[in-house]
Amino acid sequence: PHQWLPMAVWWSPDQEGLAKRNGESPFVPKEFLEESNFQRLYQGTGEPRRVGGAELAASFTCAVNAFVQHYWTCRKDYEVSIEYQVEGSGHVALEEMSPQWHEELVTHYGVGSDPEATIKLYTSATMVVVRRVFKNCSLEDGRTFPEDAELPPNFISGQTGRPMTMGSTDEAGRATQALFRLFQYPDGIPGLNYKDFIETNFSDWTGRKPVHFFERKPFYRALNCAISQDAPNVLQALMDIIKDMNFFINQTRHDGGVFYSGVGLGKSLQLVQVGAKLRMPRFLSTTTELKFAKSRITDKVGPALLVVRIPQGFWGARSVASFSSCPEEEETIFCAHALFLVERVSTFKIQGHEVSRIDLKALDKYDGIEYPDSAYPGAVVAPGSLEGPD
Repeated sequence: PHQWLPMAVWWSPDQEGLAKRNGESPFVPKEFLEESNFQRLYQGTGEPRRVGGAELAASFTCAVNAFVQHYWTCRKDYEVSIEYQVEGSGHVALEEMSPQWHEELVTHYGVGSDPEATIKLYTSATMVVVRRVFKNCSLEDGRTFPEDAELPPNFISGQTGRPMTMGSTDEAGRATQALFRLFQYPDGIPGLNYKDFIETNFSDWTGRKPVHFFERKPFYRALNCAISQDAPNVLQALMDIIKDMNFFINQTRHDGGVFYSGVGLGKSLQLVQVGAKLRMPRFLSTTTELKFAKSRITDKVGPALLVVRIPQGFWGARSVASFSSCPEEEETIFCAHALFLVERVSTFKIQGHEVSRIDLKALDKYDGIEYPDSAYPGAVVAPGSLEGPD
């Protein structure tokens, strides 16, 4: 059985701000990819690479641990696997969610044998467990420090499930003030030197500890969060999965067309200028159905409707409608760190809320293949029609 191996922790100082962005689908400048933790691990060359079956199954097994373990616990916890667990590792959450995770991946989903297994997992309702840490206090002998720190009523540190009194979204409200975001390095916890904490074996640690709980997240959301935040530890565990998804996406050429996506860009909205070339780090999902894209905008920070023109014969996006849990959306997914040209920027309103409309032209990821203008679709939805029901 695959064992969880210790992994190096690094986080470039100039990328620390990425983890604090509210947007769940932030843009980054075109040049960001070259210096990213993603590229250090991916080492992309422009040629898709197939991942071996054993390596892919091991990557999924590592991912289950990585989502839970990343940054939150002591050094020994980086050696945790389903077979080998230690106190403080989050093993209760792991046991509840995935007692036969590796076996189910291989036998039920066909990971390592079915070339479509990864994308089926991505587009399904598969859930993983993540650890959430409070910003405002630490734990000492069962009591919070400082004593006046507020925690949700009836909350028990280490519980499985988000406290009932906390909203389900991380994008706005009290959660952003009380909790570190997924995969954000939890620095500055009151009374806790986190660097000393993660460099000590849990059994040897006698000081204050982080206050945390576990919650379920869709696999695709946790994966995209790690990519968007350029979180190195999680990416290291996930990289074979990411390579396999990119390989799947790049196996075919796209028929082209106009596609829509309702996203929250957060503060990265300020990067959106006509003529700018921007990357979307996450696997961007788009649809031919405008109504589905519009239905996902209003609860976002930096809400935006992306209107994407894909040229005929495009390499870097693929229809996944036949694998999706919502086939009626006619979903097309882009590879990680896809590149776009901003063509137009405008605004419209949905339910009284102002939303940015951003017209994009899909470009080759490495900006090496030029598609003629004749390959791109022409007419797109008129701005005035966006404020209607569909």
